[in-house]
Amino acid sequence: MEADLSNRVGDAAERFVPGERRGELIEAEHLARYWWASGLAGGRRVLDAGCGVGYGTALLAQAGAAEAVGIDVSAQTVDAAAAAHPELQFVAADVRELPFEDDRFDLVVCFEVIEHVERQDEAIAELARVLAPEGVLAISSPNRGVYPSGNPHHVHEYVPAELRAALAPHFAHVELRRQHDWVASAVLGDRAVGDAGLAALEVEVGKVVALEPDSESYTIALAGRGPLPQTPGRIVLGSIDEVRDGLLQGLRARTALDDVAHLQRVEAQLRDENRILLGEVEQVRASLRAIHGSRLWRWTRPLRGLGRLRR
Repeated sequence: MEADLSNRVGDAAERFVPGERRGELIEAEHLARYWWASGLAGGRRVLDAGCGVGYGTALLAQAGAAEAVGIDVSAQTVDAAAAAHPELQFVAADVRELPFEDDRFDLVVCFEVIEHVERQDEAIAELARVLAPEGVLAISSPNRGVYPSGNPHHVHEYVPAELRAALAPHFAHVELRRQHDWVASAVLGDRAVGDAGLAALEVEVGKVVALEPDSESYTIALAGRGPLPQTPGRIVLGSIDEVRDGLLQGLRARTALDDVAHLQRVEAQLRDENRILLGEVEQVRASLRAIHGSRLWRWTRPLRGLGRLRR
């Protein structure tokens, strides 16, 4: 099913498909956002704006949403989502022109979509329009300057202050959440270690480093016209392989750099020694020239000739 999904998705290069990147950081990032938002979904009418193949819409529905609807601008992707989750509703639509009446949803989720959109203010206004007066918007953007630059599919990535400012005209309350990538070490039992799916773990989580706000890779904003709900943080653990591979590559690169630096030092030393030897040779040549040009050398020339005759 997962391989079939990948083949059926439009613009697949910029869409996350579950199973394609199993255990990788990108999977943990995408699932963490939706799993966190699913804590808001219980009993609410939910819109997943920019649903892709529908894995997030399904998570929101499984969390007890009264209704879960997904929209995506790609009709091909919507068809793939509907085939993967036939129990849910998916609609092909532009986030800047939503085919829903005012106040239609209690929760609108818009993850990693806004940075792809031209006329972003229009998109935010539409998300606000379809949100009920007591509803909540959860929206994310890569944090420009922290998130790797150069994605050709991104029109504009918000820094945290920009995201807050873009939401403020439409919502009385805006709060930011910070999505960082962490290196974790977990002590778990066999059953938890062997589970391949997204599942809650009975663990206590601690951390050993402090990070500054605005240093996150992704910023998530909660926005609403009324007071916002308190949402606990959630963590999705991925595979250590990426970290291990990165460390190995780093060690190899460092070793190569060390080798180059060593060779450069040896080369510099040889050049210094060569300059010294050349200087000594030049001194000897100068001494010989001085001797050959002296009067004593010229006066003793007959004697040197007699010496050769005796030999």
